[in-house]
Amino acid sequence: MTTALKNLRLAALTVFTGAVMAAATSVAAHTNPVDEISNPKKLDYQDVEARRPDFAEPFLRDGVIDQPQRLQQLRNGAPVDQAVALLGQPLKKGAGKGGSEWDYNLKFKMPDSENYMVCQYKLVVDEAKKQIEDAVWRRKQCMDIVNGTVKK
Repeated sequence: MTTALKNLRLAALTVFTGAVMAAATSVAAHTNPVDEISNPKKLDYQDVEARRPDFAEPFLRDGVIDQPQRLQQLRNGAPVDQAVALLGQPLKKGAGKGGSEWDYNLKFKMPDSENYMVCQYKLVVDEAKKQIEDAVWRRKQCMDIVNGTVKK
């Protein structure tokens, strides 16, 4: 192989590598918009990160199958014991903007469909009073399923 051909291959590889790195950087910088209706206080939710070997997994985020209407029982001021009785223990507990945050992943059957949607749900809890201060959906579509207001 001639020196000129080797240099051409090296230049092509360098350009390709630069393009791949630029694309990876733009993907890593992606953030989901906050839904102003279902999450007006802009609480944080954890994103799923997928790397190439993870693509073999059927679902990267899964949830507990539940009846959406049951969640209408959880109102601000309700005791946290009621939330645990309905939903079980949270997937994650942590400090957040409004107090202690309990994160749940729930899976609902979509109306008029055999498909399911995994929904991220967050309870803001007053630990001293042992009561729910706020209940927030990451996505409006999930809030609509629970409230029975899904547009067809």
